[in-house]
Amino acid sequence: MTANYKPLRADDAEMIARRSTVLRTVLLLVILSFVLFCLLGYYYQPAGGNREYARNQYLLEGASHEALLRRLKTILNCNTPSNGFQLETHGDHYLLRNFYAPERIVHCYETITYTTHGDYTFLENVVPLLERWLAPVSIALYAPGVDLDRSVALIQYLLECHEQRALVRDFVSFHLYFEFEHLPTRPVSYYRELLSVPLVDCTNATNAWNSLLRNDNSSIPTFRAANNLTYPVNVGRNIARSAAGTHFVLASDIELYPNPNFIPMFLRMIAHPFYQYTLHSPSVYVLPVFEVAEDVPVPVDKAHLLEDLQSGDAIKFHEKICSNCHTVPGYVEWLAVVKDDYTMDIHVTARREGAYASWEPIYVGTKHEPEYDERLSWEGKADKMTQGFIMCILGYDFHVLDNGFLVHRPGIKTIAQANRPPQQAKQRAFMRKTIAREISTMYGDREGCKI
Repeated sequence: MTANYKPLRADDAEMIARRSTVLRTVLLLVILSFVLFCLLGYYYQPAGGNREYARNQYLLEGASHEALLRRLKTILNCNTPSNGFQLETHGDHYLLRNFYAPERIVHCYETITYTTHGDYTFLENVVPLLERWLAPVSIALYAPGVDLDRSVALIQYLLECHEQRALVRDFVSFHLYFEFEHLPTRPVSYYRELLSVPLVDCTNATNAWNSLLRNDNSSIPTFRAANNLTYPVNVGRNIARSAAGTHFVLASDIELYPNPNFIPMFLRMIAHPFYQYTLHSPSVYVLPVFEVAEDVPVPVDKAHLLEDLQSGDAIKFHEKICSNCHTVPGYVEWLAVVKDDYTMDIHVTARREGAYASWEPIYVGTKHEPEYDERLSWEGKADKMTQGFIMCILGYDFHVLDNGFLVHRPGIKTIAQANRPPQQAKQRAFMRKTIAREISTMYGDREGCKI
């Protein structure tokens, strides 16, 4: 049986070919448009009025705190660690991790932990810091020998007797560490039991607080000072950071106070679709740092900070010691950004290279950033430089925040107070001759990066 087949005419075949070409072109345009849309959503950082409008719309549409937490839980995808007590070894130190753990439990995605360090003489900063932060604080206390007894006595005061003790109980975790050769005077179990039993009378704890933190020549020298021990600053930094229970951490020094409302502003910013790109590459979020005069209150917002800078009551941090170490990129333009609402944006993004190769930024990051080198001491200075060198080699983006800052407790340090020539020269030589070579071997080299 023969099929009834009618051949196409030339004009019909041409029409079909044209239609096929048009359909393929339309399909290709649709695919390209979709890909372009995705790329813009991933990389695009809007500027000016468009970003302002979009951010405000986002805040209006997502004003619910519960909705914000749900979004943070999804985009951070983190796990909340245990905060139980652990007796560990850390290098050549014993570590009492979570010697005291906060009563309030927070999930890893819902806030930021301020991680810091010191010895017992710095504990008077805990409450002023907490009153501005209102979130978890992880403190590593260096407590060799009898300094552990004194540290525990002052922790007892903060937890049981201070008028802001509820705030301390809710948010502060204390981690104590000391060298193998500088053990405490009693078993660790004794000190743990001290904190487990509520104080009936605060008299002794209050007396200990007042005598140990006295700001005059009659104060009792620390075990560290009496035995001429160097302060292992980076051991404390690493311990406090590793013990944090949240995804984001602000690794800082205990005398640096953040502006109030920093955390909600930052979390809303990081949850914003426009800033998702920062979570997909090595990134940290920088806070400019300042100092104020002895008799000047710590500014509560950027407007007050700018007033103090204008009057000369405030200066950039270490401006009289190492100005380029703490001047953020785009600083002059940063001063011009003043907001009436509680919002935050990335002001500028930079690398730690070129003019900023000696920069020592303090930033919000995670527990996964490179560790601080524990062979470096506080006395030798420049103790964060090696970490910054590694971050430069790894290609980190440093995102400077436009509405966040830190202010040192009142009192501007002079170059004479900060100068420690013998220790500085020795540590600098060790960093350049030994650590720099080690880092290059482990991480490679990158043009523009240096210690």
